[in-house]
Amino acid sequence: MQHIDAIEDFPMETYDRMHQIMLRAPLALSKQVVPHVRRTGDGVGVVGNMASVHGHYVTADVVGYNVSKFGLRGLTQSIAAEGGDGLRSFSVSTGYVKTPLVTDQIPDTADQRGLSVDEVIDDVMLGQSRVKEMMDPVDVANLFVFGFSTHAQHLNGGDLLFDGGMTLTYE
Repeated sequence: MQHIDAIEDFPMETYDRMHQIMLRAPLALSKQVVPHVRRTGDGVGVVGNMASVHGHYVTADVVGYNVSKFGLRGLTQSIAAEGGDGLRSFSVSTGYVKTPLVTDQIPDTADQRGLSVDEVIDDVMLGQSRVKEMMDPVDVANLFVFGFSTHAQHLNGGDLLFDGGMTLTYE
C-alpha cells in the first residue's frame, strides 16, 4: 500500500495502518512460522520478505512506505540472526514493478509534483535506473523461487537487490 504526502501532512492513522500491514503483520506471521519450522524433523525452513528499493534509500513524500521497507529488511536480518542452522531468511528489493500499486500512484505523484504522467515515469520512477522499464511481477516471483531454492543456501539475512541500477550506479 502507498500514501503520498509530506511528513508534516502525513496522516498518522494512515501511517499506523501501513505499519500494521507492511511491518507488524510480517512479524506476526514470522512468530507463527519460526516455531513450526523448529518443530519439523530437520528444522529447515526459509522466510522470504518483499522489501523494496525504498528499503535502501528513500524518496520524498512516502515516509510510511520508506520506514516500513527499512524495517522489513531489519526483520529479515533478525530472523537470520536467530535462525540457527536450519532457518534462514532473505528479502527481495526491486525498483518499480508493473503492479496496480505502482500504476495507480502515478497520477497522484504527477499532481503532487506538478509533472506530467510521462515525466513521473521517465524522471521520478526510472530516472536513476540504468534499465528504463519497470519489472514484470513474474520477474519478482522468479527471485523468490531462487531465494527459496537450494541454490540460495548461503543467502541468509541478505537482500536480493534488483533495482535496475537505481541505488548503486550514478551518471
